[in-house]
Formats: sequence, C-alpha cells, structure tokens
Amino acid sequence: MSQPSAKYLKTLTRYYEEEIEGEAYFHALADRLSDADQCHKMRLMAEVETFAAAAVRPLIDKYGLTPTPAVQLHATARQDAGKDMRDWAALISDMRRTFPGYIAEFHALEAMAPPEDINALKVLTNHEYAAIDFLEREAVGDPDSTEPMRRYLQSGTV
Repeated sequence: MSQPSAKYLKTLTRYYEEEIEGEAYFHALADRLSDADQCHKMRLMAEVETFAAAAVRPLIDKYGLTPTPAVQLHATARQDAGKDMRDWAALISDMRRTFPGYIAEFHALEAMAPPEDINALKVLTNHEYAAIDFLEREAVGDPDSTEPMRRYLQSGTV
C-alpha cells in the first residue's frame, strides 16, 4: 500500500464532506419545488451524491479520517438551499456553468491518490459526469434527461 500525502487525505475528506452536503442540498431543493418532475430530478441528484459519498467512504475509514458529522453538514446544506430561491431554469443554468469546473478537481484528486484508491475515486469522478450529462439534457428539454444519473446509480459509471 502506498503512503498517501497529507494533501490527498485533506482533499479526500473535503470532497467526501461536499458529497454529504450535496445530498442534503438537493433534498432541500426538492422539498421546495412544487413541480413533481423537478422534485424527482433533484432527489435523483441527491441519490447520486449519496452514491458518490458511499463509494469513497471506505477510503475515509481506511485512513482513519474524521469528517465533519453528517448532521452538521446536512444542516449547513439545508440552510444554503433555503437561501437559494432561483427558479428551475436559473438553477439548471447555474449548475451547467459551475459543475464542469469540478471535473478537473476530481481528476487532480485521482492524480495524487495511491494506485489502490483509484477505482473508488473514479466512481466519485463519474458522478460529476453523470450530473453534467443530466444538466445538458435537461437544458435542451430531453424527456429522458435523468438517464445518465439512473445509469450511474446502477453501475457507478457513465
């Protein structure tokens, strides 16, 4: 087993925490949406975040890392979502603008990881590709826009 760097461990913990926050954030957005289809899509986004976090949780445990408790991360995320009053089109547009930037960050995490961690990290990276694919499809009105997220939840791949 390779010795991970402190930067890798800190980044891994932060990204894991962000997935836990994302789970609560998307659930909170879904709670405020009145359109059943939009609500369903945000709940799928939350499931994708949960799946990604679960993929790297064994790494958190393997290295004895202590992330911020989920209850605290959820509270912060729900608070943030409560301030987010954008309509659906603006929400999708903003996510389309910001999510692609995360891909480079996930690849950077993979680049600093010990080789034995790569498979779990690829599942983490793939969740962002699935979300981006969904957002692009949603933006053009694809009636099956959630297919990339459903595929990811079945296999961890895109």
